[in-house]
Formats: sequence, structure tokens, C-alpha cells
Amino acid sequence: MADPPAKENVFASLIEQHSGIINKVSYFYATDKLPFDDLRQEIYVNIWQGLKQFRGDSKISTWIYRVAVNSALMALRSSKSTFETVSLDFSLLDFSSEFDDAQKENLQALHSLINRLEDIEKAIILLWLDECSYDEIAETLGLKRNTVAVKIHRIKDKLSKQI
Repeated sequence: MADPPAKENVFASLIEQHSGIINKVSYFYATDKLPFDDLRQEIYVNIWQGLKQFRGDSKISTWIYRVAVNSALMALRSSKSTFETVSLDFSLLDFSSEFDDAQKENLQALHSLINRLEDIEKAIILLWLDECSYDEIAETLGLKRNTVAVKIHRIKDKLSKQI
């Protein structure tokens, strides 16, 4: 990239534009031993360090998602062997005030169901819920498209059985 002030401006702009992705990944992977703010900070550091290696082969949002998910998975692996979830304030996800109480309850129920999934399943379903195509999910997570399709089908079955 360019000189340090320019790199800092690009970084600040990327963080601002893609804070929703970073917050969502941090929220869904946070645990009692790896709090939301610590995980989000780890993602910021990895984005900063990886900026010079971003070649533009994919959309920047895809790259940021990939860095965020990989950061979360690596941080979780190094922090503990069993996974636990913690309740967090949904305001961290910057939900609009246009959601009514019923919608907020539905979002909390969805969060609870998603948190029961394995880490890779969680990453896949979050991307799918963000309306990413199978190809985009495969590229972001380094999987084959057919693998993504099969896993999404299985995840949907798993979630519907838990409802």
C-alpha cells in the first residue's frame, strides 16, 4: 500500500464500511474466555496486518469476512478446548430501532440456534443469511461449491429439528 497515513486512512475506512461483518462474526464467536471486544480487536489486527497482501482477487467484503472468520476460529482454538457461549447485548449488532419486540425475540432465538452449530457450520450459515451465493461462501471459506450446498442443506435440517 502507500505511505503509512494513506494505509491508516484505508484501514479506518474499511473498518467503518465493514463494521457490520466484523461485529457479527465477533458476536457469534465470542465466549466467556474470548470476549466480544477481544475477538473484534484480534480481527482488526489481522485485517491491518493482511492489508498489504490483499490482491483484489475477490471483493473486499469477502476478504474481510474470511479474515474475520479465520481470526475467530484461530482465537477460539488457542483460547480453549470446549466452546461456551455468553449472552451479549443485541445492541452490539447495530440492529435498527425498526425491529419490534417479536422480531427481536426471533433474532435472539435464531442466535441461540446458530450458537449450537459447529464452527464451520456457523460460518456457512452466517454467510448464507447474508445472502452470499454458494460460490461466494465457498471462496470465503476455502471450500468447494458442492460442499457448501450439502452443508447448507444439512444445517437447515439440523436447525429445523431444533425448532
